[in-house]
Amino acid sequence: MKNKIWQKYFLCMAVIIVVAGVLINIFGYRLACNSYEKEHRRRLQDESRQISVEYVRESRNTGLTSEMFRQQLRSVRNMIGCEVWIVSQDGTILMSTESDLEGGYVPQSVLDRNWNRKTKIEGLYDGRRGLAVDSVLSGTDIWGYVVVSEDWNLVTADAKKLLFRIDMTALVFLVAGVIMWFLFATYHTKNVRILQDAVVHYTNGDFDHEIKLSAKDEYRDLANAIHLLADQHANLVEYQKNFIANISHDFRSPLTSIKGYAEAIKDGTIPYEIQGKYLNIILFETDRLANLTNDLLDLSNFENKGVHLSFTKFDITKMLKQSAMTFEGKCSQKNLKIRLSFPENTLIVYADKGKIQQVVHNLIDNAIKFSHPDGIIYVSVMERREKVLVSVRDTGIGIPKESISKVWERFYKTDLSRGKDKRGTGLGLSITKQIIAAHNENIKVSSTEGVGTEFVFSLAKAEE
Repeated sequence: MKNKIWQKYFLCMAVIIVVAGVLINIFGYRLACNSYEKEHRRRLQDESRQISVEYVRESRNTGLTSEMFRQQLRSVRNMIGCEVWIVSQDGTILMSTESDLEGGYVPQSVLDRNWNRKTKIEGLYDGRRGLAVDSVLSGTDIWGYVVVSEDWNLVTADAKKLLFRIDMTALVFLVAGVIMWFLFATYHTKNVRILQDAVVHYTNGDFDHEIKLSAKDEYRDLANAIHLLADQHANLVEYQKNFIANISHDFRSPLTSIKGYAEAIKDGTIPYEIQGKYLNIILFETDRLANLTNDLLDLSNFENKGVHLSFTKFDITKMLKQSAMTFEGKCSQKNLKIRLSFPENTLIVYADKGKIQQVVHNLIDNAIKFSHPDGIIYVSVMERREKVLVSVRDTGIGIPKESISKVWERFYKTDLSRGKDKRGTGLGLSITKQIIAAHNENIKVSSTEGVGTEFVFSLAKAEE
């Protein structure tokens, strides 16, 4: 059984709690004993000093009998909970709240100190005691001593009581913490399992699976992110299906023509005299396949390596004139005219000349395909601030309003395009968009169905 993450956290916390508890009980006991020792020491010293001043001197001055004075000492013992001894200068216990100690001997080493910690006096006590000593003076001479004695076990007992209270309080918090930890682990485990289940559903292609989370925290944000990722993956799957369908269609159509006409020529179905016509059709379909393959290679390189650009300064009007001249043959077939409109001054741009030529070629070729016979294609350039705008406009069939946003998609063709012109690959505008984006520039399209279409893209003007 593999360890759950919550079990690991719980084990880690348990080790920390146990170690902390041991350290608190070891060092905390010592600290408590020291604290209570100071408190008891102060109390015993205060009591011994007070007894020395109030009782001993008063009894000497007023002539109290020994029995009366002993009764007073016992009253004091009952109030403070400590034994009281009156000790002579030589260490003999003259009077004690415990009469069986009278006549006993207290060592001078004990009497010379005002505080004795955990002292054991042979013949008096077997256990450890704390002793506070205060001198009773007669003039400038020491007449005797007042000794207040307390069982040292009381000090340790107080420290143990304090630690017991701390341990009980900690235990209560620990139990509450364990309960909270259990609820916390249950909550997180439940949400993680819901998210895991959703990922499994999405991985298996069930993109309609709903993530049912009652939480309104980071888990909800994570669920939304997973759902968004699933939607994008679903769109990618759909795109891949359309991609395969489109490329299969665009490859199958010319291949079918090539195969059919080649077999007809081979078996003599097509007479020798008219074979040239069908050989030209085969060459035309071969060109279509070559163009499609080249476009696919361009897109693949752009996606895998990005659009590699080689920036230079060049005259955009001169380049447009040269590009327009290459379409004379195609324009003559449909009796089309290309009209160029340039400003009088020379416009120098800073861009990749080869890639911009490819963009212009795609746009003009696209305009020719969708223009009516005897139509006009307008190519113009204008300067706006630090940008140069290039426009290619035709007076052709136009693009349906609902299709304008899709013209940049790969393999996208309107029904009009697919019905009237089968030479297009559906990749030219997608390539154009990526090239312009790589230049950090913009390209826009506007179109009216039955009126025509205009593409406008921007380039950076070269610094003089």
